Amino acid sequence: MSSQSPIANANILLEKNTPLTSEDKKLFAYFGENAKILPPYRILNPQHIYIGDVTAIREGCHINAFKDLSFLLNYVDPAYQGDFKCEDYRYEPSIHIGREVQIGRFSFMSCTRSITIEDNALLSERVFIGDNNHSFSHPHVPIMQQPNKAGDPVVIGRGSWLGVGSAILAGTKLGQNCVVGANSVCRDMPYPSHSVIAAPAAQVLYRRHPSDV
Repeated sequence: MSSQSPIANANILLEKNTPLTSEDKKLFAYFGENAKILPPYRILNPQHIYIGDVTAIREGCHINAFKDLSFLLNYVDPAYQGDFKCEDYRYEPSIHIGREVQIGRFSFMSCTRSITIEDNALLSERVFIGDNNHSFSHPHVPIMQQPNKAGDPVVIGRGSWLGVGSAILAGTKLGQNCVVGANSVCRDMPYPSHSVIAAPAAQVLYRRHPSDV
């Protein structure tokens, strides 16, 4: 019995606790000079991922170029399998990470179409970038078994800085040298160069024990 993950049957999966080997690096569309990805990591379909020169990706990152998720149909209740097609679960992804990009720990990328991170961008820890989302149109099939709904391409402009826990959703196009504050959500619109983008600051809702202190 194979212990291989079902996703690895139709995709190339690098999921390791050890450094990338020279053979691993050859699997990428391009793996830059003096670039590094620190273990542990999970990289899906590196043949669709470009890593620029002198780029550093820290520990715990998941970089997913989703290509073929049709195995999920095997888990759908037979009564509803006919409501989906294998083609619904197949994609043509492209992730392009530029030169001298710094990506913090536990960042997560989910790509079914196109994610571009331009040169000299800085991503803090726990940043999410996704050009797609789970579809949830079928009322009787668990969301995790439904195909991903491909969205519009994402672009992170040159020299931008994404704060801790920020989320960059489908259709976002950040201009150059933008700042995205911690825990902010950017979605489906262009943001001009040199923008400072942030969620409203936290505020006091009420005091549990009113006092003068």
